[in-house]
Amino acid sequence: MNNKKSANVLAILIMIMWGLSYLSTKVVVNEVEPLLCAFYRFVISTIILFVILKVKYPEEKILKEDRFRLIFGAFLGVTLYFFFENYSIKYTSASNVSILLSAIPVFTLISQRIIFKEKLTLKKLAGAILSAIGIIIIIASKDKVSLFSKGTLGDLMAIAASVCWVAYNMVTCKFKGNYKSITITAYQSLWGCIFLSPSLFLSHITIPSVKVILNTVYLGVFCSCIAYVLYVYCLEHLGPTVLTTYINLQPIVSVVSAWILLSEKITIYQVAGSGIIIIGVFLVSYGNKFSMKKFKEMV
Repeated sequence: MNNKKSANVLAILIMIMWGLSYLSTKVVVNEVEPLLCAFYRFVISTIILFVILKVKYPEEKILKEDRFRLIFGAFLGVTLYFFFENYSIKYTSASNVSILLSAIPVFTLISQRIIFKEKLTLKKLAGAILSAIGIIIIIASKDKVSLFSKGTLGDLMAIAASVCWVAYNMVTCKFKGNYKSITITAYQSLWGCIFLSPSLFLSHITIPSVKVILNTVYLGVFCSCIAYVLYVYCLEHLGPTVLTTYINLQPIVSVVSAWILLSEKITIYQVAGSGIIIIGVFLVSYGNKFSMKKFKEMV
């Protein structure tokens, strides 16, 4: 399996882990302040990542000219992103947040076109539009459509998180040095912890329940450690436009897992929207290489 194919497979695995993370975060922020939740998960990931980095790759160093980009990426993709995401999950439903964050590919396509003059093929554009339609269908099936609804603040913060993630991708996708994925992730996780550390003094700290501890460990080990390392690897081999399209899979994972774990009802609108999102992901990722001849050969 070549790097690009393996990156596509890993991207799906990442989105499964992150799709489940919204449910875990919802559990944690019911007892722990949202910023403190983010701090705890990145403390866990930073410790694990630096132990691995120093044991396996002790020679890895960050070039002086890349330090600001790395720190700024940490501020965008760890501190700001999780400030908006965790508070949005506190104020609105986990499924709603994951759906709104699916706007990331649309923002990415626009930013790549404006800033980097990236060519937008018809299939990529169609995929982004279909993804947006799928998102609208799912949102329209929920109660939080009104601008004046109780969850409006959470919805707006989820959109702000999307913008932060697009900016993070643009900052992190290119460094002058040639680093391993774990190196970038470890240092960004460390700086994220530093930026989030004031939450220790601003939050009311209590002893969390076992359920909250287990979910925090999942967020730290799988979502902030393993998934971030894999994400940086995929970002290098797929680029931000293709990779962020996979984020559209997260609401599908969230809705299905909420049905299985929380016994939430799945509506026909959610099924239809999810199906359209999958088609959009396919068009952006494989549309230019797909043909009926190849499809017939495969089957």
